Amino acid sequence: MRKELGKYFIDISKLIFAGVVLSTILKVEDFSKIIILLVGLIITIILATIGFIFLKNNK
Repeated sequence: MRKELGKYFIDISKLIFAGVVLSTILKVEDFSKIIILLVGLIITIILATIGFIFLKNNK
């Protein structure tokens, strides 16, 4: 179960990263690009780290 949960968090982090990249490419005008990139990268790193922790503790 932990292995699947780890994969889930890693997949979510990839989707958030892709969303951040697409939002900057499509030029979302409501928010600053820098804020979108920073928040997206921070969330991506957090979720990927949680995913790797679950995968590492899968022993």
